[in-house]
Amino acid sequence: MDFTRMRVLEALFALVRKGLTNVLEYNESHSDFPLEDAQVQNYLQKYVIFAAIWGIGGSMDLRTRTGFSDEIRNFTSVDTPMPQPEVSLLDYEVRIDDQQWHLWRKRVPTVQIEPSKVTDASTVINTVDTCRHQEVLCSWLSEHRPFLLCGPPGSGKTMTLMATLKMVTDMEMIFINFSSSTMPDLIMKTFDHYCEYKKTPQGIVLRPKQLDKWLVVFCDEINLPEADKYDTQVVIAFLRQITEHKGFWRASDKQFVSLERI
Repeated sequence: MDFTRMRVLEALFALVRKGLTNVLEYNESHSDFPLEDAQVQNYLQKYVIFAAIWGIGGSMDLRTRTGFSDEIRNFTSVDTPMPQPEVSLLDYEVRIDDQQWHLWRKRVPTVQIEPSKVTDASTVINTVDTCRHQEVLCSWLSEHRPFLLCGPPGSGKTMTLMATLKMVTDMEMIFINFSSSTMPDLIMKTFDHYCEYKKTPQGIVLRPKQLDKWLVVFCDEINLPEADKYDTQVVIAFLRQITEHKGFWRASDKQFVSLERI
């Protein structure tokens, strides 16, 4: 992906906000023994380093991101794990319960797969990569922000996102597979099926039919739609409109429809 300072800073701050949310949620669930100020500071200082590695370094390949994490280790004054052969700062996470660095591989469970599930494409074998990718994706999903997963075919984009969404209980995912002929009508028909229009004092709002649920629209193969005579991928332009303006203009009555929990 093309590097822009604004994009990587937004990614960084989204992950930092997730760290703050972790502190609030921990203190709410441990009201008798909440984190002290020194513990919060210790955790967040380390979490900012984690956020920088995955926010600023999100578009890097593995080798470049590993080198980037080593550079951060060299100039930061925050406590980091001692260097080990074949292990970089990229291989560590920060846990809030003790505010210390832990190797990702310690989180990978040992699983026994039934022979009948070996050929099941939905079966996910957790590895270090799937664990840390799921952590980053959960941070983005908790921010309710749109994001792009980029990579060559077969690199596990769909599988990783599917496995991550299974962990999130307050979200319902709908799957839209794009093709060369995909137009905005496909997204509108999907909205009509899963959502409902409501008139409010703030105008017309489109929200999921299920109460207290967020609707995640997963658009696969978004590079396939053909461009029109103006060199515009119309469905991508529509997605960009609802992302940037939090809604769209309804063609039937020329009313602006705001999105809620989508």
